[in-house]
Amino acid sequence: MSLLEARGLTKRFGGVTALDGLDLSIEPGDVIGVMGPNGAGKSTLLKTLLGEIQPDSGDVLLDGRSILGWPTHRIARSGVALAYQVPRPFLRLTVAQNVQVGALARGDRMRALDVLDLCGLAGQAQRPAGTLGLLDLKRLEMARALSLHPRVLFLDEVGAGLVAHETEQMIDIVRRVHDEGVALVIVEHVEAVIRELAERVVVIDWGKVVARGTTEEVAADPTVRNIYLGEGSAPVHRQDRQRRETAEPPLLELDGVTARYGKALALDGVSLRVQPGEVVSVLGANGAGKTTITRVITGLLPVSSGEVRMSGTVLTRLPAHRRIMHGVACCPEGRRIFGELTVHENLMLGGFTLASAERAARAEELCALFPVLAERRTQRAGTLSGGQQQLLAMARALMSKPRLLILDEASLGLSPVAVDTVFQAITDIREAGTSVLLIEQNAHRSLSIADHAYVLDRGRITYEGPARELDDPDRLSEAYFGAAR
Repeated sequence: MSLLEARGLTKRFGGVTALDGLDLSIEPGDVIGVMGPNGAGKSTLLKTLLGEIQPDSGDVLLDGRSILGWPTHRIARSGVALAYQVPRPFLRLTVAQNVQVGALARGDRMRALDVLDLCGLAGQAQRPAGTLGLLDLKRLEMARALSLHPRVLFLDEVGAGLVAHETEQMIDIVRRVHDEGVALVIVEHVEAVIRELAERVVVIDWGKVVARGTTEEVAADPTVRNIYLGEGSAPVHRQDRQRRETAEPPLLELDGVTARYGKALALDGVSLRVQPGEVVSVLGANGAGKTTITRVITGLLPVSSGEVRMSGTVLTRLPAHRRIMHGVACCPEGRRIFGELTVHENLMLGGFTLASAERAARAEELCALFPVLAERRTQRAGTLSGGQQQLLAMARALMSKPRLLILDEASLGLSPVAVDTVFQAITDIREAGTSVLLIEQNAHRSLSIADHAYVLDRGRITYEGPARELDDPDRLSEAYFGAAR
């Protein structure tokens, strides 16, 4: 009998299937790593196992007994706990008091110091939680979860935001927790955490388990490599071009940029350039900081240090709407079109910085570039296919006549045919004179059309150079999985 088991879990949100007949078995003493790209269903799986979401079909069993319909507090008291990615302690309470709150929720009065010592916080028991740094906040989050005396502990992104030596300390604490007899399920983007801790790994995509095995077996699995790297997709042949060094400043330049989400370090001294006429690819595993780069460039996230420049002009302190006037546009992950509006109305909203006549003329130019939009000008955007919606989102971003278009995960969730269309559109955009910064999960496809590439790992640039030199199986394996194939 498994300790905790998911049987055929299916969950839909509207037309999106987040879990699709998923099975998972957790035995006493297990250390299971759960991996998957953005939108794979990892968060939905966690919430379903913890009772926060009820599945449309399937079952969740604890000690062989169904717990569907149980309130979350009953599941927690029965031995299933979660340490959240973003710690949210009671900031005005002390470290010890935070742990005692968890113990009371379980209905007993355990000694807080025992848990704090296990998590390396015994010397800070009387400090207010609001004075802790990120590493100690993550330790406290784990201590609060352990105060429930769990038999199964879910760890959600325990390494997120930590620098290398802090990650090593968290790995040591997780090992100590496992030595106490707690089964662990580690949902993680930081590859080193999975590699160091997990005895077996489960990879999910589109709500299904697509691979199981050791970390080495999973890293070598063709399906996993296709999910993370885009192997097996049809190539787009690139005309290799050397990056030209000129006396003119780069079109876009990030110079030593550091950015944070609260106390979590997201970018750590990142420097990159985009020259006029280039397609530049930014790659990295989930959680590496790729989307944070887009938020920094567009002004949605302030920088802690460093500068963002366009053609030598410092944008660092400018609000997002003023950066558009300097030639920056972004097509965000998830498209975010207005589904109830028509294609034409969506385009008009993208051109709010233009005069009325100029806006209409620009819409005509983009309909010529993307003929499918011209054919569906009066159609509601929400009725378009996924690929057509992505083209509309790209065209809407281009309405402001940007010099730089940032594309964040443009191929995410699209069929292979739609991906082909999107990548051809990126080539057309570059040929029309707009530079492109491509934040893309499909590594091989991204590199096939890029001139220059950067690889991010935990907020730092670990590779910079011509895209053709990175488009190599061993280099990509090292960048994504920490080891060559």
